[in-house]
Amino acid sequence: GDTHAFITDPNGIGMTDLGTLGRFNSYARGINDSGQVVGFSGTSTVGGGPHAFITGPNGIGMTDLGTLGGDISYAYGINDSGQVVGHSEGRRRDDAFITGPNGTGMTDLGALGGFHSNALGVNDSGQVVGGSDTASGVYTHAFITGSNGIGMTDLGTLGGNYSYALGINDSGHVVGFSL
Repeated sequence: GDTHAFITDPNGIGMTDLGTLGRFNSYARGINDSGQVVGFSGTSTVGGGPHAFITGPNGIGMTDLGTLGGDISYAYGINDSGQVVGHSEGRRRDDAFITGPNGTGMTDLGALGGFHSNALGVNDSGQVVGGSDTASGVYTHAFITGSNGIGMTDLGTLGGNYSYALGINDSGHVVGFSL
């Protein structure tokens, strides 16, 4: 059968099917304090890949966030103003993105010199974290941006070649892992 994203009422009571963007599967990956849900879903476009989505408060309605010019996008995090982060196929490469409030617009965050980046977390000031290929193209490093996704700073590693940031709080503390 198909896989569908869901939301519950407070304290995990009940389960409501969020549906899809028109085709097969959907997956919820993040939620904010008003109950806006983000994730990705198959679309009604034949041959097209999944697209990032956002819902309204309490999981009502599912809106396609589009892509950066390719066929695929994924949403992984949302803050309380509804800024969404994830990654999308672009015209030349796959890049992390951030949207404006309530999922409006999609801004390409670029990369740390490589051809791929992915955003997984965002705090209420719009600082974004994730992982990006470095200029060598061989290694991925954790990154953090400034407010509203501006600028990308390499967080380095714990001495190895690989790191990834998975979350950020409103104080700017970043968590993740490093090999």
